[in-house]
Amino acid sequence: MPWHISTVVCHNRLIVQLNKLKLVNYRNYENFEGNFDHLKTIIIGQNAQGKTNILEAINILATAQSDRAEKDSDLVLWNKEHALIFAMIQTKDSELEIALQINPSGRRKLKINDVTKKAPQADLLGNFFSVMFSCDDLYLIKGSPSNRRNWLDSVIFQLDSKYHRTMQSYQKSVTQKNALLKSTRETGLSKKSLKEQIEVWNDQIINSGSEIISTRLNFIEEIKPIAKEFQDNISRYTEELDLIYKCTISACNDKEALQFLFKQSLEKSFEEELSRGQSVIGPHRDDLTFLINGKEAKSFASQGQQRSIVLAVKLAELKVIEKRKDEIPVLLLDDVFAELDESRQDFLLHNLPENIQTFLTTTHISNIQKEFLKGAQILEIKNGKVTEMAKCV
Repeated sequence: MPWHISTVVCHNRLIVQLNKLKLVNYRNYENFEGNFDHLKTIIIGQNAQGKTNILEAINILATAQSDRAEKDSDLVLWNKEHALIFAMIQTKDSELEIALQINPSGRRKLKINDVTKKAPQADLLGNFFSVMFSCDDLYLIKGSPSNRRNWLDSVIFQLDSKYHRTMQSYQKSVTQKNALLKSTRETGLSKKSLKEQIEVWNDQIINSGSEIISTRLNFIEEIKPIAKEFQDNISRYTEELDLIYKCTISACNDKEALQFLFKQSLEKSFEEELSRGQSVIGPHRDDLTFLINGKEAKSFASQGQQRSIVLAVKLAELKVIEKRKDEIPVLLLDDVFAELDESRQDFLLHNLPENIQTFLTTTHISNIQKEFLKGAQILEIKNGKVTEMAKCV
């Protein structure tokens, strides 16, 4: 089937449009190919059939990472040499052909418009934008700090390609420092020598870590009032939402002061880090707290309130990307209608940008509001294959 290019303009903003997606040896797909000439695509299938894998592949094109896979080998079909994600995308600036090869070793290969890119992770970012909303996102509230850090980072990666490089530099420095701390007992290194070597890594950690903290703080200040407004509307002004960044140092937006405080905290934590054999100070240990009416949502919010918070935050995420990039991102809804009651479904559908391209997975078509079904393309997935393409309703 030939490529189909479509351009949709909405309120002077060009909508990002995914026109074609091909997966080869990706997860449970030996070969999947979908052409998307409708703004709404509904993917129906029972659990463990591969619905989420399609949305995951689309999201990787935007964030360069998967929230579900610990390593790239998890993304490759069993006993295959590599997986391929191939996409044709219309953005506000150009038409893109993206070919991402994922290898079990973790070394990726990337071509954009048939041009090989030297830094596949970093060069993938900024070409395509998406917002992923799944039932697992409830763990933003009740999950571990790593869930919230991963969400923060995945959004900021799309907004700021420099942030991704800074994060890679920071993680490398922390890894090297941890290796040094763990090896101390075996090498018998004196405390004085250890401190001198640790300071080398600490200097790098302070530089990149301060940038990460500052960027996260700025992003939270940007998204907070938007999420708060959505929460006000969902709750009819009975639930006040707040987002607080919990830093392992005294965080502030002044770069020099932040670096000074970071250095102080690292010096104070030296004995603890030595005894634990790992770095305990820095953005890799930070957290994000959601408050409802001044109380921590993780402990005090009902399940319904937690769903409302996540809904408000995801809609705010979409707005921030739209504002920053002047493009309406693709929306990926992974089985969320099964988790949202009718009123929250209705709120979601009526607070989306006009003509946003949306992909939605579900186990039963009855879970979807009739209003959303209008004009939708419907795919049925079974055992990793498209077994039926229903006519638009």
